[in-house]
Amino acid sequence: MKIRREHIKAHLALYNKLLIQLETFDKPYQSWICIHEEDPISDAVYIHSPNPNDNHFPLKINELKWDCVIPNTFKDIINLNKFNVAFYKSEYEELYYIQSKEHGIKL
Repeated sequence: MKIRREHIKAHLALYNKLLIQLETFDKPYQSWICIHEEDPISDAVYIHSPNPNDNHFPLKINELKWDCVIPNTFKDIINLNKFNVAFYKSEYEELYYIQSKEHGIKL
């Protein structure tokens, strides 16, 4: 559990650093962290912006549950004044999305 928490803290630190850098980005964007419940190797920080090769911007995931219960694994290390947390479940995976309330376009 301690290693998992440190892993999530590292993703949060990277995300916060990227949010500062994105303040000077002159195009619309979305950014978020994915925390996989059962597959930590798949955890990642994402930055998504318009792409001339497709029209999948902005990304909308209708199945996100924004009023989810945040797991104890990272509940106390997320500043809920700055970040929204959503839960997504499919037949293949369960994951949490962490997204800034102040930066970028909401998922």
